[in-house]
Amino acid sequence: MRAAFKIILILFLSILLAWFIYEDYWFRKAIPENIGLNYRISIGTNSGPFSGCGVAVYKLDDNAYANIMNDGLNFFISSTHARGHSGHKYGEWKQTPRHDWVRPKDWIYQLHCGNLADDLYSKILESGKSNGSYYSLMHEAALMVIPNEKLVVFTYYD
Repeated sequence: MRAAFKIILILFLSILLAWFIYEDYWFRKAIPENIGLNYRISIGTNSGPFSGCGVAVYKLDDNAYANIMNDGLNFFISSTHARGHSGHKYGEWKQTPRHDWVRPKDWIYQLHCGNLADDLYSKILESGKSNGSYYSLMHEAALMVIPNEKLVVFTYYD
């Protein structure tokens, strides 16, 4: 009986680890190659049979941070294609503040999909309302880079 329990536990933990790795891999593929990523901070999804949404937050790597601080909006000229999802093309990159965040419910819906910690949620929200960050939209997805916090935030919904 103990051996069966250990086998089931190991199998369950292996599946959980495999999902954790796959989920990270899938979200990383949505970020353009020149936006270097360090480690994942938070990934969360909320999916149903006909629709879903999700948010992934990564730490921006030091090289990308230095290049963004040096080049500003020009850094993002080559940030139009996802590194691993063919057909995913981002639109024009813009600087914050986001003028479409006038009401609390604007764009924030996707952030709720990730069950973000309150402090992380607040950082993202405030960065969208103030100068110093960058964002781009594509059909049913958004990408935001927050250099001052060294954060990369990807959201999707369908």
